[in-house]
Amino acid sequence: MNQELSFQLLIEEDKIQGDFIGYIPAVRLGVQGETLEEVRMNATELLHMEIESRLQMGKSIPEDNTATMERLTINVPLPAAK
Repeated sequence: MNQELSFQLLIEEDKIQGDFIGYIPAVRLGVQGETLEEVRMNATELLHMEIESRLQMGKSIPEDNTATMERLTINVPLPAAK
């Protein structure tokens, strides 16, 4: 019997490395990939492994309500123009 689960996946482009980093807050794990699709596939595989491992150890499936995305605004003094 299968159950469909949904998890947040935060994806960030790493322009220096030329790839993408993904983070799954509910399980506190990250993945990497050369493309967005590769990050999604790696995240899917990682979630399958993590959930299977938790179930084998008798642990519960994590809930995906642990993360909140916010934007912080700060004031920073800039150097005077020359």
